[in-house]
Amino acid sequence: MSDFIFQAEEEEFPSPSEKNKINKAIDRANFIISKFGNRPDVVEEKFHLADLYVGRGSEGDYDLASQIYDDLLSRHPYPYLKARCLIGKSELAIPEIKKEEIPVSLDICNSAQTILKKLSKDEKMLPTFPFFRDKAFIIEAELKVTRDETDKKGKHLDHIAAQKIYESIMKDRKSNWYFRARANLGKAELLSFHNPSKVWEGIKLAEKAANLLRGRPQDYFAQKSIIIDAELRMNRGNKDDLKKAQELLNNLVNRISVYPDLLARTKLDLAQLSRHPKAQKLYEEVIEMEGLDPYILKKSKLVEEKLGETQKKKRKK
Repeated sequence: MSDFIFQAEEEEFPSPSEKNKINKAIDRANFIISKFGNRPDVVEEKFHLADLYVGRGSEGDYDLASQIYDDLLSRHPYPYLKARCLIGKSELAIPEIKKEEIPVSLDICNSAQTILKKLSKDEKMLPTFPFFRDKAFIIEAELKVTRDETDKKGKHLDHIAAQKIYESIMKDRKSNWYFRARANLGKAELLSFHNPSKVWEGIKLAEKAANLLRGRPQDYFAQKSIIIDAELRMNRGNKDDLKKAQELLNNLVNRISVYPDLLARTKLDLAQLSRHPKAQKLYEEVIEMEGLDPYILKKSKLVEEKLGETQKKKRKK
């Protein structure tokens, strides 16, 4: 195997905050592919390029990555590459997950896990194996959290399954730091949904995730960890918590680049912590945004109702 292919195997997960580095890596990968396109081992560089596109996350990058994954899968790749391409395909449903895409994404992810389970007994596996194993598990958990399938009694089966996955990654000393951070964050969010009495534990988990991701300020989950931390503090509701939550959210909303759905969520949280007319302004900025997911739309209605109640109380006075 050539040196450049081996290097592609060993590279760390790309950080969106290092756009210049990613752009150079993309240019380099495209050059190698154009120069050595007929070599059988260039498939690894193509896979690396797809992951770089996902890491950069610019407009059209997910489509380019999907095309590469599909192309590689159509060539009947060897099992380890097939598993990684399938994981890449399932990841494309995240972060802005569309519910109608979840069943297909879960099937793809489970197929990858089946392959990796068979390969796990091979002592000659490359050192990147734990990374993709953890990636497959975390994607499965995040897809299930969004699907939120329940039984007839209303028991949140998907959330229970997701929490078990998060906890297994958190307990595994060999787990990848990036996916351990996402597992901490995932569990913190589930606690906010189902165990409000454990808000203190959720805050610690969110803080731990934020600390692990502090070097990646433009990463989706680094930004989300700040929001979850703030929302948990808002739920606990003491004076210091509310002050800290407002500080966290203000710092995030003033950043140059924030994911649209996270920006909307941040502004709605701030609206709940702010007084009129700032609260009204933040709310109006959100409802003017396009393509909001159902969770944000539902939350915006709750904020609208709260603002209406506040205005009624003022008029009575």
